[in-house]
Amino acid sequence: MTRVNQVLAGLSLGLLLAAPISAAEQVSVDYDLVYGRGLIGGDTPVERDLRMDWYRPATADDTPRPAVIMAFGGSFVRGSKGDERFTENGAQDSSMAEYCQVFARQGFNCFSIEYRLAGERPLLAKPIDAERLMPEALAVTPQTTARIDIARQAIGLPPMDDRLRAEFWQALLSASEDMETAVSHVRSQAVRYGVDPERIALGGFSAGAITAINTAYGRHVPVKAVVSLSGSTWGYLLPGHLPAQPPALLQLVGQDDLPGVIRGSGVVARALDSAGAVRRQAWVPGFGHFYPMGAVSLGDDFSRLSVEQRVVGFLREQLMAD
Repeated sequence: MTRVNQVLAGLSLGLLLAAPISAAEQVSVDYDLVYGRGLIGGDTPVERDLRMDWYRPATADDTPRPAVIMAFGGSFVRGSKGDERFTENGAQDSSMAEYCQVFARQGFNCFSIEYRLAGERPLLAKPIDAERLMPEALAVTPQTTARIDIARQAIGLPPMDDRLRAEFWQALLSASEDMETAVSHVRSQAVRYGVDPERIALGGFSAGAITAINTAYGRHVPVKAVVSLSGSTWGYLLPGHLPAQPPALLQLVGQDDLPGVIRGSGVVARALDSAGAVRRQAWVPGFGHFYPMGAVSLGDDFSRLSVEQRVVGFLREQLMAD
């Protein structure tokens, strides 16, 4: 790319990021659509329906639109695909319903998915090659799962022992299996949903962001882009195991985010940079792990945008730009 083209590309991206967020589009929502089935129950497994909520512009015509598939946070033990928020140290995050409302108003199809949680004792439908995974004994130690115990305490559950940590490991891996199922469903039903199957992005907050990263970069599910809101790497080994053409990534973390999120985000960043992938990053100053979409984010390109503006701008760049 010539220097002139580099400058023009930078100017185009700046315009995409700086474009105002309009609420002109009305949004239609279909709730609790079944996108697949997953095994739960541990020793006596049964299948249960996996559901999602579909948000899209109410004025949508027959033109296929890009799609965003979002996953909620909650330490893989709690959370909701709907309008549930978490509060910590006086700060509250935005729900997946709120993000999907914004994306639909901007012309995207958005699917907020549920996935199997640790308390359901989920099981993988297919085993994963151990060479692609972190060693379980190192990935789910009492130290690495300390934050999970805080979430468990918040919903009245006891701290994890070795058995519960093994169940948690299965939940961590099954979440990305569920997101892959959602991608396959949306892609196979592209006409029904009015989706362009070649323009799909994944995203999520916290555990949902880990799930999106694992799905795209660990399970090699082909998508165009990934949005990580305080996500990290956990479960899959990324360095040396990325797909041949890794999708673009946007990473946001709070200024005082969880140490594991900040360290893990660095691991993800270095892996993608080594592979030559497109990657953007930004800090959310004054916030920890939880922050609303209206919070200011500061990019490494000196941009100052709300989280909402930055995410929408990135999705426009990756899914809508010619």
